[in-house]
Amino acid sequence: MSDQKTDTMESAPRGRVQLVTYPWLSVLGGLLLITYLLVMTEPALASLYPLPVQWHGVEVKYAALGLFLVLLMFDLRRYHRQHQRQKTDVKALREQVIALWQDKKQLQLKAHTYSGHADKLKLFISDKLLEYIEYDEKFLHFKSIAAEVRHNGVISFDKVQTALQRALAESGPEQAGEYRAALDAMRYLWDLLDLSTADNLALHIGNLLCECEEHYCQRLLNSDEAAPLPYEPAYAPQQAAWRALALVSPEPLPMLAPGEDYRLEEGRWYVHLAPVGQLLGKENHLVLLLENLLKNAQFFSGKRSYRSPFAPIALTLAQEQGQAVLRIYNRGPHISDEDRPNLFQLGFTTRRTREHHGRGLGLYFVNEIVKGYEGRIGVHNVHTPETRYAVRVELDDGEIITDLIEVEVVDGQPRCRTADGEPSETRDWTFRSPVLSVEVTPTGSRDTRRISDFASKGKQVRFDPGHPERPAWQLEYQPKRNAHQLGFQPLDMSGVEFEIRLPTAQLRLDGSELGRDEDIDAEVERLDERFRVPGEA
Repeated sequence: MSDQKTDTMESAPRGRVQLVTYPWLSVLGGLLLITYLLVMTEPALASLYPLPVQWHGVEVKYAALGLFLVLLMFDLRRYHRQHQRQKTDVKALREQVIALWQDKKQLQLKAHTYSGHADKLKLFISDKLLEYIEYDEKFLHFKSIAAEVRHNGVISFDKVQTALQRALAESGPEQAGEYRAALDAMRYLWDLLDLSTADNLALHIGNLLCECEEHYCQRLLNSDEAAPLPYEPAYAPQQAAWRALALVSPEPLPMLAPGEDYRLEEGRWYVHLAPVGQLLGKENHLVLLLENLLKNAQFFSGKRSYRSPFAPIALTLAQEQGQAVLRIYNRGPHISDEDRPNLFQLGFTTRRTREHHGRGLGLYFVNEIVKGYEGRIGVHNVHTPETRYAVRVELDDGEIITDLIEVEVVDGQPRCRTADGEPSETRDWTFRSPVLSVEVTPTGSRDTRRISDFASKGKQVRFDPGHPERPAWQLEYQPKRNAHQLGFQPLDMSGVEFEIRLPTAQLRLDGSELGRDEDIDAEVERLDERFRVPGEA
């Protein structure tokens, strides 16, 4: 019975009941039989309607009676079938009515449940709105305090700066570095207060860039007359990146030589700062941008679950198509699709741990500074790839060994698939002769990486030289007598990378950025066509 109810609920109602039709055939046959018998028995009717002589026999009468009985049985059989179908349809309709009644009761119960949830959601939203209103009030209060500090701190700042400049001029070589660092810190503090009092950070920086562009053009046009400028309109992003790195690094960094490649591979850092074209504006704004991103990377690099054998933080600077391109990689968790739209919103933070409650200001400042520079910022998740490597090992005795290693990701960790199909953390070889060189090539690629110059003693670890900022594999070599051990290990390189593109001063002067305005004009022209009057030029 329950199965029938389920089938009835799942099937759509027919909307009608089977009708029982009138027994026309048997009625018509009965009338014909009665007429025939009357004509045969009544002489008056026989004289009016004479029948053939062969129809007066007894056999014909029995045949007519038999035909009537057949028609009667046929109608009875049809009536029985139609009556059974009618009962089935009535029963199905009753079950459907019962099912609809039960569904209505369930819907009423769900409506009561959802209404309770809606009330809870309203209370939750109201609480959150109160929190945001309170946060906005605090932020406005903070801005008013910062404006008051900046307004009343001008005289104190000038006094401190003048005293430091006088001490720098009178100091010896040993103390000059400390005074110069103190002056830089005071200018950095002043620029931070300047940003904190701006109503719109992006607009404030954009206006500053327009002024710097004007001073920069005057310097280029009047190079012979070298007129003094109120402030330096351009700076080297390489120097700004080094300063930001020095602010967050717990250890002193090697000095930066202007105009040369700066590389640092030490502990938790991989840094490659190539010399690029100058940027307009204030150097401290880029320092603040990078400081926030590097501190965010440092937060995750200290977590045990995100540690790795290579440097967990990578900072690179290069020039591409006239733009200064900065990339900051960290081993933190991936950005979810839900968090991505709100990543740069004021007050939003991904640090939801008990030890740290993020204020949601760092990435907001980063995005506003990038918008002020008319640049672009992108963030993408870095995944550990599943691939195959062709490994070619050349030994000291001239023997060459080749092997194909298939790397798969198991529970988020890369593993080498062995011959028996079981995943292994490393692929190990043992040779009787020392190893001269190892070549590693991803299948389907011509990008072969060659590692040589192995030492004859001691354990040695070499990372993928093609991607030093986040190597995909490492080699471990341990030379021993008649048992030289070589191991290939794929590395977990998952993390997050921020990419920032800022137009250089030369690119802005060349007018390459005007291409954006041309694209906008073309788009406006295309949209305007829909609203033109037919025949209008």
